[in-house]
Amino acid sequence: MLLAVTSASAVFAMDLQVYCEVTGRSAMVHNKELTGWGVEIVQEIMARTGSQTRIEPLPWARAFDTVLNTPNTALFSTTLTEERDRQFHWVGPFVRLQWIFIARKDSGIVINSLEDAKKVGSIGTYIEDARDRFLLQNGFLNLDRSTSNVANYRKLMRGRLDLVAATPIGVVETAEEAMVDIADLEVAYVIKEMDLYLAINKDSDPEVVQAWKEAFVSMQKDGTFAAIFSKWHPGQTVPMDIRRPWAD
Repeated sequence: MLLAVTSASAVFAMDLQVYCEVTGRSAMVHNKELTGWGVEIVQEIMARTGSQTRIEPLPWARAFDTVLNTPNTALFSTTLTEERDRQFHWVGPFVRLQWIFIARKDSGIVINSLEDAKKVGSIGTYIEDARDRFLLQNGFLNLDRSTSNVANYRKLMRGRLDLVAATPIGVVETAEEAMVDIADLEVAYVIKEMDLYLAINKDSDPEVVQAWKEAFVSMQKDGTFAAIFSKWHPGQTVPMDIRRPWAD
C-alpha cells in the first residue's frame, strides 16, 4: 500500500494546472471537446509526464495573470518576448509566426516602418496580448485596444480602424469567424517574427518543470511533435530551436 501511495504521489507531482484561451486553431471546441494544435501538443506532454489534470479554458488576461502569480500552473500558446523571458519557464517552441499589420485592400495605406504605423488614425489590438504590449512599449498612442479580435476585423472592414495587429495564422482563422472575406485584406507591414510556447510559472516545482521540458524534447526526437505540427500546419517548417534575438 505504501508503494502504491508513493507511486500515486510521484504521478501527482508531475501535474501542472494548464490554462488556454479558446482562440483560433490552437485551442477550440469541437463537438463539446477541446481540440487544436496547441491542445494536442500539450496533451501529449501530459501523457508522457503522467499528468492527471485537465486543460482549462480561460479568457487570456485572466489566464496570463493566474499563471504569472500561481506556482505549478502553465499557459499556452504564449509568445516568448524579452519582457516575458524571465517571468516564466518555457517549453517549446510550438510554432514560429510573424507579427503583421493588416489593412483593407482598398485602404491605400502604405507602411514602411513602425514610425509610419504611428501616424495612422487607429490600430486594433487584442488587449494585453504580446503584440498589444509591444506596441504600447514602443510608443504607440493610436491603439484601439479590444477584448475581441473578431470585433477588430469587423471594425476594420467598416472603416473604424486603419490597421489590425495580427499573425498570418490568426488572420485566416479570425476573419472567418468575423465573416470577413480574407480576399479583402492585405498585409501592410511585417513587424517581426516570434515564437509561441507553453509558459510555466517561474516558482513551479523544478522537477515538474524539467519533466515537462524533457517530455517535449522527447516528442521532438521521436517525430511526434513534427507529426502534430504538420497535421495542423501543412507545408510549414517545423520550429526546432529556441531563439532569443534580444540576447544576441
